[in-house]
Amino acid sequence: MATLIGRSGAGDDLIRKLHDMGVSRSCTTIKQVMERRDAIDRIIALERERQERLLEREMKMLRSGMKKYKLLDSLLFFSKNKKSEEYLKRIDHLQANRDAIIENSLLYLYREKDILDRLTREYRSELKGYYGELLVLDTLERLSDDYYVLSDVRITREFGHKFDGKMLKSARVDHVVVGRKGVYCIETKNWNLKWKNEDRPTPGEQARRASYLLYRYLKYTCNIPGVRVMSIVLYTNTTVKGKEDFVRFLRYEDFPAYLEARQEILSDDDVKKIVECLKDRDIRFDDTLPEKEDEREDAAADLKLVENASGGETT
Repeated sequence: MATLIGRSGAGDDLIRKLHDMGVSRSCTTIKQVMERRDAIDRIIALERERQERLLEREMKMLRSGMKKYKLLDSLLFFSKNKKSEEYLKRIDHLQANRDAIIENSLLYLYREKDILDRLTREYRSELKGYYGELLVLDTLERLSDDYYVLSDVRITREFGHKFDGKMLKSARVDHVVVGRKGVYCIETKNWNLKWKNEDRPTPGEQARRASYLLYRYLKYTCNIPGVRVMSIVLYTNTTVKGKEDFVRFLRYEDFPAYLEARQEILSDDDVKKIVECLKDRDIRFDDTLPEKEDEREDAAADLKLVENASGGETT
C-alpha cells in the first residue's frame, strides 16, 4: 500500500467551519460529526438528567447548610444577616425556576442540534467534495508501497505571476502522488453536470495551475531539474467526461491502470527528495528570476507541462 501523508482538505475545512458554529470540538472527523448528529437527541436527554442530578445535589447541600445556620442564627439573635434565610431563598429560587435553569444549561446543545440538523441540506456540496476525496484517497492508498500520496497540499509563491493570462500566486492540491513514474497533481471532483461556475477556475484549470506552481517549486527551490508534473482530474460521480487541453480526465478507479502503463522516469533518490520537499504540505517559495530568463523558463515549463500532462496529445 502507498504511504499516506495528510488527509482530506475538504473534510478539514468543513470540520473547522462546524467547530466555529458550535459543533463539539471532540468531533475531529466527518464520520464523528455524522455519528454525533445521529446521537444528539440522546446526548441532550443524558445532559438533562445530569443537570437535574446537579440541581438536586445543590438543593440537598443548601438544605443541610440551612439547618446548621438556622440553629446558629437562633443563638446569634442580634445578627442582621441571617444565613439560614439566604439558603432558604436560594432553595425557593431553584425550585420555582427548576425547568428554566435546566433548559438554559442545554442551550448550547440545542444550537448544536440545529446546526447538525441542517448539515446535509446547507453543506451538501462540502459533504459531496469530502466523500469524493475519500473515494479517491481509498483508491490511491491501494497503489503499491513505492508510491507516496500527499493530501491537501498548499503552494504559495512569494510574488504573483501570470499564467494563462491570469495572476497566479497560490494553489491548493487535493492530492500529489509521487513515485518512480513521476509526480501527479490531482484535482478531485464529485459532480453530476458540466462545470458552470464562471467565478472560479474549472477543475482542469485548477489542476494545471497547481501543477505549474509545483513544477517551479521543485525545480528552482528544491533544485530538482527536469521533474515532470502531470495535471490530473479524477471524477467520482458523473458520466460527463471533462475536456481541457493538457489535462488528463479519468474516472477515479481508472487511475491505477493509467499509472501502471506509464514509464519510470525518477530514481528512488529523486522520489525521496521530492517527498522530503513536500511533506510539510504548506509550501511557500520565491523563485524570482531576471525578467528575460524568467520568460524563457516559463515557456519551457509550459511546454514540459503540455507534453507530460497530455502524453503528447490534448485530452
